[in-house]
Amino acid sequence: MFPSPMRAAMCGALLLVLAACGRDDGANKPKPPMLVSAQAAQLADYVPRLTVLGTVTPLQSVAVRSRVDGQITAVLFKEGSNVRAGQPLFRLDDRAQRANVAQARAALASANAAAVQAEADYKRAQSLVKSGFISGATIDQKRAAAESARAGIGGARGALSAAETGLSYLSINAPVSGRSGEIGFKLGATVRANDTVPLVTINQLAPITVRFAVPPDRIQALRDRYAAGPVAVSAHGRSNVDAAPGQASGVVATGKLVFLDNNVDPLNGSIAAKAEFANGNDELWPGALVDVDVPLALASRVIRLPESAIQNGPDFNYVWVINAKSEAVLTKVVLAGRLDGNAYVASGLAPGTMVVTDALAKIKAGSKVKTRAGAPDGKRGGAAQPAGPAG
Repeated sequence: MFPSPMRAAMCGALLLVLAACGRDDGANKPKPPMLVSAQAAQLADYVPRLTVLGTVTPLQSVAVRSRVDGQITAVLFKEGSNVRAGQPLFRLDDRAQRANVAQARAALASANAAAVQAEADYKRAQSLVKSGFISGATIDQKRAAAESARAGIGGARGALSAAETGLSYLSINAPVSGRSGEIGFKLGATVRANDTVPLVTINQLAPITVRFAVPPDRIQALRDRYAAGPVAVSAHGRSNVDAAPGQASGVVATGKLVFLDNNVDPLNGSIAAKAEFANGNDELWPGALVDVDVPLALASRVIRLPESAIQNGPDFNYVWVINAKSEAVLTKVVLAGRLDGNAYVASGLAPGTMVVTDALAKIKAGSKVKTRAGAPDGKRGGAAQPAGPAG
């Protein structure tokens, strides 16, 4: 039997050895794989798009003014209503001008009568000159009188036409079809031909255009797409005028691109463009701000991933791919673009490749990973195809 102090020392040493052995076993135990969500890379159609702020502009906007001075005796429409081209809008006091028209008609009738008389005198003179009853000088006078009378008819007709034209100016009609604005002069007001305030402004609403600016880096792409054929354009409503481009509240109208300016703005390098919309139900209103969505190319098949799967490196974009050994592999990718929460990969991945979509900040190259149960397109501990070019 060992003495008690020696026995206590031996027991303490044995405990230290056992504790050290336990620590070595824990240090050598492999770490469990990291749980992540993953998704198989899938092919999808992608169309690069331009979304910018546009202003609704009427196809025609006409300020209606009077051509003559006069007093308004009738307003024949309701402000804010739709009018058609040629529809009477205002009537000015026309009594004096109607009297001028009556005088011009009477003058024309008198000229016609004088011409008839002069022509008859000339014909009688022609029959008498052969008998020697009148001289050659007299026949010349009769001929000149007949010709002068015929010229008088032309002058009288011109005076009548001028009087009738002046009368037509006193009935002011709509030059184009559209919606009328606020009436500038009320019943009984006197208007003048040189008034700066219009009687009313008419905006053509159907069809209507949206004007927007194309940024310098998108000009060539849009020109190429425009040259390839018709370009469908959609206008998205905006909840408020301060919303940033892209914060649209839904498509309100669909039209087509109809105009690309031939001049670059020297201030910002952009060019002006216009899209035309049918606007049959007045979805778009002049002066309103809308988000304009324009396709820049035809659809192409590329890899589609959740935007959360894309990591931004200092010089390139990359994703974490799960290889056949269930290890995370950093894979460089080239993006075609981003749209509606998805990223579209032009190259760097093959269809079917398993791509990690979360816990990206904790992953390191070579980390063992296991996909969570229920993850989209993921399998527990599943492996993926090796990275390759997009199909």
